[in-house]
Amino acid sequence: MDNQEKKINYKNTEKKNDLEKNEETKDSKLLFQSKKINELQEKILENEKNILNLKLRHLANIENIKKNTETKIKNIKNTETEIFFKKTIPVINTLEDILIISKKLNLSDEPSIQGIKLTLKSLLTILTKFGVKTEGKKNEIFNPKIHDAILIKSSKEIEPNYIISVKRKGFIFRKKLLRKATVVVSAT
Repeated sequence: MDNQEKKINYKNTEKKNDLEKNEETKDSKLLFQSKKINELQEKILENEKNILNLKLRHLANIENIKKNTETKIKNIKNTETEIFFKKTIPVINTLEDILIISKKLNLSDEPSIQGIKLTLKSLLTILTKFGVKTEGKKNEIFNPKIHDAILIKSSKEIEPNYIISVKRKGFIFRKKLLRKATVVVSAT
């Protein structure tokens, strides 16, 4: 082989080597880019999960605020209703007192007294419809938590520690005592 051919062969070999190097470089670049793309895709997935978590937390927070607000509104309504019922009790007392006095004065048949009886009955019916329970019934066992004993009498007809008569009804609204019943109890 002559020198010229050697030079050509050398150049061809160099070109092949360069091509191979270029291809290796391209392959390594492609591999690097592929890794970079995979990393970016993983970051995107992670960010999407984070966004979803934030959305879920936000929705849960909104739901908690809604529930807390509903609970507060319910408590306020209950408290205001209870206050209203407590303020209604003196009106009931007054109507009952009028009926007691009218009975003592033999005025029970007067039209105005009949009107007061109906008014009292209507008021008590309305309270019952709203969940107010009346306490203190004759022949019921005495309970100091809901009854106030103003007098203790001996009785042959009623067992000991039972209510003989009710002077004033008691009222309970949603397990809260508005007023104790005033009662006469049989002696033990």
